[in-house]
Amino acid sequence: MWMKKQKVLLAVVLFLLVFLIFFLSWKKSEEQTKIYKSADVLMGTNFYGTVYGGKEDVLPELAEQLRRLETEQLSWREETSEIGKLNSVSGQEAGENISADTFGYLKEILEIAKRSNGALDPTIGNISRLWDFGGADEGLPSQEEINALLEKRGYEKLIIDENSIFLPEGMSLDLGAVGKGIGADRAAQFIQSQEGIEGAVIALGGTIALIGSRPDRKPWNLAITNPRGKEGEILGVLKLSGEYFISTSGDYEKFFMVGQKRYHHILNPKTGYPAESGLISVTVVCDSGLKSDGLSTACFVLGLKQGMELLEEYGSEGIFVDEEKNVYITEGLKSLFDLKDLSYKIVE
Repeated sequence: MWMKKQKVLLAVVLFLLVFLIFFLSWKKSEEQTKIYKSADVLMGTNFYGTVYGGKEDVLPELAEQLRRLETEQLSWREETSEIGKLNSVSGQEAGENISADTFGYLKEILEIAKRSNGALDPTIGNISRLWDFGGADEGLPSQEEINALLEKRGYEKLIIDENSIFLPEGMSLDLGAVGKGIGADRAAQFIQSQEGIEGAVIALGGTIALIGSRPDRKPWNLAITNPRGKEGEILGVLKLSGEYFISTSGDYEKFFMVGQKRYHHILNPKTGYPAESGLISVTVVCDSGLKSDGLSTACFVLGLKQGMELLEEYGSEGIFVDEEKNVYITEGLKSLFDLKDLSYKIVE
């Protein structure tokens, strides 16, 4: 009996010793984790990065990669970018000098366009440039101008196979609805390829990439913007553990007023005008930046019911806010969202 008690006591002591060594090692590691932060303007939006661990120049290197992604691949403003080249040869079969990455992006965008019945449409370049939200020529176009350009859009007319892309003559690609998401994907890939990084938060405009984990292993706390609040005010906080991509699309991001009417930058491709779906904000949480960015736009255009159905089809989660300040949350986020502005109400 005495020998048995001695063995139990020895086991307890060993357990406590191992636990103490583990705790001290973890605490020391946590205290030694260096944190690097950066703020910039990249891909036409605000960039914020926080990296836990790794080397000091990781964020400058990432910024350079994102600049190249925009200027060499995604930007319609750059004639020498891959999208710029495709726009310049509309009406002809193209594909040479188009990277496998860009082929992949376009195929995935086209899939979202099909599943959303055109609520996301990468061929609205002519119409989005007509509105020029945030630009020098921002303003309300005439119905005649819009009607003329509606004929020069249509995702179903864009043909992509393994080696070639055909964009009908006069049509123009604009990847603005997914560009920040693609940037977030590229950022996550780059961060994950670096040694010594425990976790990171990368924000490109309304899209955020959560990579790895916090050194203290606590959940990430993400503030969701109050769509009718003053700058800096939040709707609520989303607590997430793990790696996710989060995108928010809202009518408060880029807009101008004509009288009492708000004209925002999220266009309904079928009408050429800002979407009027009854929603003012949509946040999407999923496993891909491109998807979260594209789905948040598509869901905003579709409205609550069809937007919820699209998210379910993609196995993604979301938070929808309507004009009456009702907040609708998909099942997977209900226990993770803390509403802060009580002028809104959560509706089942």
